Amino acid sequence: MIIAIDGTASSGKSSIARELGKRLGFNVLGTGSIYRAISLKLLNLKIDKDDDDAIKQILDTTTIESTFVNGTTTIYMDGILQPLDELNSHEVSVFVPHIAEKEFVREFVRAIQRQTAEAYPNIIVEGRDIGSVVFPDAEIKLFIDADALTRAKRRQANYLEQGKNLDLDEVLNEIEERDNEDRQRDISPLIMTSTSILIDTSSCSVEESVNRILKIVSDMNLNLK
Repeated sequence: MIIAIDGTASSGKSSIARELGKRLGFNVLGTGSIYRAISLKLLNLKIDKDDDDAIKQILDTTTIESTFVNGTTTIYMDGILQPLDELNSHEVSVFVPHIAEKEFVREFVRAIQRQTAEAYPNIIVEGRDIGSVVFPDAEIKLFIDADALTRAKRRQANYLEQGKNLDLDEVLNEIEERDNEDRQRDISPLIMTSTSILIDTSSCSVEESVNRILKIVSDMNLNLK
């Protein structure tokens, strides 16, 4: 069984996916980490975000493996474990939308997503085009969202944990720019499909959101193996 989770930046979808995975006993593939790993490599190599030829050459020699530790995604790129603090850095957050909008990058990542999902009988896949493009026939499709200010405060708190004190207006602008880029890109835009269930986390904790989802899953009377 595949549970597809899409949603906006800092809406809580990753935290919800991880907790839902623990409660259901499903592995969780956070696909944003794959895009972030690619972005981190390009930044370290000082590759311009608009140099498609150079990016394609890098991808041709890049291997990414998604494995699971305690059910959650661990990314190995070129055989090296990718540190979470670097993957979630402000620099990567600003760079990644420019990479994620490229069709050849998305094709590269989709292949990893589908190959990983095929290896497990039950998996939660979390990202931005999972229910719409990658797994449109997923048994359960969720769309996680919250108002922009709430999401900006959450991201600001994450940056503070990394030792970066960013102004709330700056983070809010980053969130709104990411929303615009995700929803208006030509390739695999962020959308809520007609068969997705909206989970608004503006005033809900992760636990409350997960409990609501578990109730939805229970009401659907699906056979969770």
